[in-house]
Amino acid sequence: MSASGLLPSTEDIKTSAAPGLLLHHIDDLQQTSNLQYQTVLPPNIFSPSPDITPASTDLPMELLDKPAGPSTRPPAFSTSVTTTGSAAHHAGAHPPIKTSTGIVEHLEGTDDWSMPAQVLDHPFFVPIGSGSMVQALRELDRRMKESGQYHLITKKPKRTFVGRTVEPGQIGLFDFNGRPIIALDPGRYLNLSLTHSWHGICGVTDQLEFRGLTFAQVGQGECLVVLSPSNQIFCVRNGGFAAFGSEGRFRIVAVVDTLDLGDENAVREPATKEIIGWKKEIRTRIQAGGSGYGVEATVATFFNVPANNVLIVQQGDRLIELPAGQHVITNPNTTFRGFFSLSERQKTFETKPAYTVEGVPVILRVNLRFRIASPILLARHYNDAFMALENPAQSAVNAVVSRLSYQAFMKAKKLEGDIPDQGVVPWLETFKQECMADLTEQASQYGVVIESFNVLDRRLEGDLGKDLERQAEAVLQNQIRATQIDLENHIKLETQRGQLRVAEIEAAKVRTQTDAQFYTRSKETDARAYEKLQIAKATAEASKLQADQDAANTVVLAEAERQRVELLAQAKRREIEQVTAAYAEMQGEHTPAIVMAQLEVDKHRALPPQTVYFAGGSSAAGASSSAAALSTGYATALGATMAVKGNK
Repeated sequence: MSASGLLPSTEDIKTSAAPGLLLHHIDDLQQTSNLQYQTVLPPNIFSPSPDITPASTDLPMELLDKPAGPSTRPPAFSTSVTTTGSAAHHAGAHPPIKTSTGIVEHLEGTDDWSMPAQVLDHPFFVPIGSGSMVQALRELDRRMKESGQYHLITKKPKRTFVGRTVEPGQIGLFDFNGRPIIALDPGRYLNLSLTHSWHGICGVTDQLEFRGLTFAQVGQGECLVVLSPSNQIFCVRNGGFAAFGSEGRFRIVAVVDTLDLGDENAVREPATKEIIGWKKEIRTRIQAGGSGYGVEATVATFFNVPANNVLIVQQGDRLIELPAGQHVITNPNTTFRGFFSLSERQKTFETKPAYTVEGVPVILRVNLRFRIASPILLARHYNDAFMALENPAQSAVNAVVSRLSYQAFMKAKKLEGDIPDQGVVPWLETFKQECMADLTEQASQYGVVIESFNVLDRRLEGDLGKDLERQAEAVLQNQIRATQIDLENHIKLETQRGQLRVAEIEAAKVRTQTDAQFYTRSKETDARAYEKLQIAKATAEASKLQADQDAANTVVLAEAERQRVELLAQAKRREIEQVTAAYAEMQGEHTPAIVMAQLEVDKHRALPPQTVYFAGGSSAAGASSSAAALSTGYATALGATMAVKGNK
């Protein structure tokens, strides 16, 4: 190995690798000598493993200076099919992460997802890159014809009505003296040759082994395990190949679903019985001698590591830590060591009897919480973390219990009656502190961190222990009964207090309701009285306003009537004056008599119907007295008439 401990030296390659693989190893060393990837360190890693150091670039000068030399591999048949070597296949594989150092790189003997150089250099091996199986078969046919072999693809013409039918996506198979002949193009093929025999059809994406011809193709999440003619195992993931073995054949050993290795291949942690990984071994039967019997041998091992778990493999005396993900091992120098979980674990168990100062055996039921900080350091000594902690935990318990009295482990002690101790530090606190310190120191030697160590229960063993247990139980029962009585009395007292409080609350509630009702009724009475008062005030105000208005109206009407009467009297006065003046101006002898007669008629008309009229006097009076009487009578009649009209 080189000084870094990660890359093989020239001597390692010469002694371990086959001669045909030497150039390929040197090419890979030159390509990966300066390749380092940065990644995030996983949690709970407090120190790197002493067996794995960071990658270094100090490779031997003979490896760095030596040219790669010309490649002996056949040229690529198209840009869509990869035949340039294993570098292209390394690009599709995920290099492992060494969780103790955080460096990402490919470790020799692990994750052999790529096709080896010896297989790629085979003249009749065509890998499938981004092309198709049909292209690979045509390239294989071209190589076989160029090397002087028989052609692979049939030259038979396609018929219209007769012959064997090959549909699109199918391949027709013919046998020609023990050699394969295939029909790629869809159509009908009529076999008129005595040296050819029809052997059916298969799908283009199927896996086929026929007369030395082998081709197969897998998709994402699948992997082919193939045995080469030189008995070399290699894997093909997310791709395929087409090959012809003129001297030995390529044999498909298995097709593996790398995403689901199966529940039957689950590996469980011995202490917690939880699944910490999946491991699937691919085995094949190898013939032993001429007896016809064979032996099964493991040719490849697939691993599925969950998140926050790691896989430890071994190469000689060297341990290698692989991170979570998918891994495969085909190198016989690399063997499986174990799965380890970096997450927190807990285990509940009973310790073996530990003896107190008086010699009383004590068994503790404890809960241990821990996590693995350095899986490689643990894997050097144990296959499980609990196996490394069981004896140190028992030793820590023995060391602490041997310094304590049995009375410390009793649940109660009689002190001034059946009451618990007062002002005494519980033995659990002392026990946890001392055991944690001792157990943490011993567990750190195996790369394990102790999170907690709690005592769940204790049990005294032996006759003396049983007697003490019975006494402790009796004392405890007395304490429990006393506590129950105190609790019952306290409950009764609190119940009575609660009932009194409820009664007070109910009384306060009644008082509040009464006050609220009284206040409501008082407010209602005040509201009604106020309403009546306001109505009376409004009525009085309205009556006053109406009286004032009526008085004002009466005054106005009286004044108007007075003015009307005055105006009427004035008008009548002027009329009388005008009539009188008119009568006075009349001339003639009979004129006064006519006027008087008219006045007499008007007077009679003006008098009520019930009036009795008395006529007297003589008409022989003088002229002066006649005129005066006439005026007086006219005035009287006219006044009476006006009075009657006024009354009406």
